Amino acid sequence: MAVYAYRCPNCSEIEVVFPIGTASASASCPDCGATSVRVFSAPMLARTPTALSAQLQRAERSASEPEVVTSPPSRRGGPKVGVHPATSRLPRP
Repeated sequence: MAVYAYRCPNCSEIEVVFPIGTASASASCPDCGATSVRVFSAPMLARTPTALSAQLQRAERSASEPEVVTSPPSRRGGPKVGVHPATSRLPRP
């Protein structure tokens, strides 16, 4: 199903749902019954949020050219990692 826009001469724009490819050039207004002509407009495309788009582009670039780092990232602002008491009994190298 697709949403088609029609402009009524008496009211305002109306939106009507039809199966894709079956919309006519005119439709009757549900409010006043006048003949409304079809209005062509841009399709409703979803826009990706900027932060998500940046991460997707970064991941795509790193697929062919991985980022090289010299040290692990700092944990200053990150979550605190809890130490399990059992890890103190593990053998150390």
